[in-house]
Amino acid sequence: MIHIEDEIFLKKKFDFDKLKSFDFSIVDNKYIYTEDFMDSNFKAIIEISDVLKGKVIDNFSDEEYMPLRIESYDGECICKVREAYKSILKRIADICCTDVFFADDQANRITNRIFQTYGVKPDFPWKDDNGVFRHLDNNKWFSLIMYVKWNALLKDGSTRMVNIMNLKSEEHYDIDGIYPAYHMNHKSWISLALDDTLSDSLIMELVSKSYNLTRKKRRK
Repeated sequence: MIHIEDEIFLKKKFDFDKLKSFDFSIVDNKYIYTEDFMDSNFKAIIEISDVLKGKVIDNFSDEEYMPLRIESYDGECICKVREAYKSILKRIADICCTDVFFADDQANRITNRIFQTYGVKPDFPWKDDNGVFRHLDNNKWFSLIMYVKWNALLKDGSTRMVNIMNLKSEEHYDIDGIYPAYHMNHKSWISLALDDTLSDSLIMELVSKSYNLTRKKRRK
């Protein structure tokens, strides 16, 4: 299934005042926008609450137009509907959103605190959603933020996505939100879930430890 909304809004933060100006209505604490397109043959419905949901309705059948989501369906009509829907989403993103580095709010808060403390912003060497924080003097990593399925940490089959942060550590922690490192050495790295399970202050304490463990050693 194609998650078109994630593609457009992955690194966007909504300005809710701008959503109102864009004619989003508020229903049951949800922001909802509808727009007919393709000569009113289709209707886009975008719903924003804790998560963003979108769907396209075939106005003739009054049912969701599922071919939009199937990547192997690439007929001319389907592609036109898909691109027209994307253009609506991009217009919303351009007018109602600001750019952020990562998908989860806590990941962006921690990113800002790292910049304020160390003057370091993430770089994205793999041109994806994985951001590396490096020392300014030796270019060594002291942190890595990734966007992964919960299954990567919990091994429970969950497909829900979350930003995680890998940090170097001499200790192991039996704390909710801290796990053996994903994709790195379990003996010297840990993974933190950036979903507000852990406080920002605790995360920054662990960032500081990782920063000191990876910093350039001074000659005696």
